[in-house]
Amino acid sequence: MIDVHHAGEAFPLTGTDYPTRDGSGIRDYVHVWDLAIAHVKAVERFAAITREEPYRVINLGTGRGTTVRELVAAFENVTGTPLATIESDRRPGDSAGAYACADLARELLDWRPERPLEEGIRDSLRWYHERDTRLGP
Repeated sequence: MIDVHHAGEAFPLTGTDYPTRDGSGIRDYVHVWDLAIAHVKAVERFAAITREEPYRVINLGTGRGTTVRELVAAFENVTGTPLATIESDRRPGDSAGAYACADLARELLDWRPERPLEEGIRDSLRWYHERDTRLGP
């Protein structure tokens, strides 16, 4: 999304006829810092978490999805500029939506994502510019 925005191109909305609240796919977007905190908590509590079972699968997510159209609206809100979009067909194999049930993360890690979607977009934009500065021309 950031790349096409900076290139002045249209962002493809792949699939706009899903049985979702606005027809676009749903995904569970989590800020990278929230994910990092969850991983640190998992390492800190590793012995207790694996005491009864040798491994545990712990989903990380918001527990609610964001549609692609909602993501575009949040991006436009953060940047203050419209994002050109183009509707296209569904990608083969894509599901209408996916988001995590993070109940076990709350129970075992005392974790929930704290940063809103817009903060993730702002931080991603900041990193995009910082990365370009580091890489040079």
